[in-house]
Amino acid sequence: MSIKAELQQELEATRLAYYELLAHVPDEAFPLPSGNPAWNIGEVLYHMSIAPRMIGADVRMITSQNWIYRWLAVLVPERLFNWLNARMTRFGARHMSREFLAQSYDRANEAACQALASIPEGDFSRGLDYPDWDPMLTGEVTLERLFRYLKLHFEHHAAEIRDQLALE
Repeated sequence: MSIKAELQQELEATRLAYYELLAHVPDEAFPLPSGNPAWNIGEVLYHMSIAPRMIGADVRMITSQNWIYRWLAVLVPERLFNWLNARMTRFGARHMSREFLAQSYDRANEAACQALASIPEGDFSRGLDYPDWDPMLTGEVTLERLFRYLKLHFEHHAAEIRDQLALE
């Protein structure tokens, strides 16, 4: 099986896992603390859609605009990145509902699938040195690792929610 086919399967499995998690989180739990001090449970559910939504920009930076990323690492220190990430999530989740969260994830997943489809099979080893903004995505990040991060990112935040709500 090709890397692209593996990654497509992983994206679909992660999408289904998101829906399974969402089905187990009651609406009244959305405003509860998540275990992540930046967000409540609903905001974490929304935040899970940000990485797949942004992956197209990361693909472009790795494949053709890597000079931008070098400047971003200088101009945006980790503290500012985290502040922006927290605010972007809270702002994006301001009209929260179960339907909104599902639609947000679906749009983000579709964007990730389109970005994946745009990559030639032989390019998945292309990479870029990422800044230390996210411990799960730092150092040399290849296109393959970038797409595998989407599952890791989901699993990390899903564990926060499951732990907080004592879900299996």
